[in-house]
Amino acid sequence: MNAARTAPATASDLGPSCGPEEHCITCGDQAIPMRVLGVEQPGGLAICRELSDVLQMTGIAGETVDVGLLADVSAGDVVLVHAGTALARLGPEEVEA
Repeated sequence: MNAARTAPATASDLGPSCGPEEHCITCGDQAIPMRVLGVEQPGGLAICRELSDVLQMTGIAGETVDVGLLADVSAGDVVLVHAGTALARLGPEEVEA
């Protein structure tokens, strides 16, 4: 049996990638400030809403966000969320009103 050999896959063969010259086409390379509306499980999941939606009091329902990377998240906190995960908590001086 004579099997054809193929070259190993390269990064470009695997599809689009993120790099310093471009934005990620999947998530946009940005964290979004979100207000925690309630915590479902301590150290686990929280219901959050984009800060701009909270300030404008729109009727948009909250999103489930993984807050496991942060300690002691509670309702009212503002967190930076990227790809459904809270990466940092913002202090009052960092939250634009």
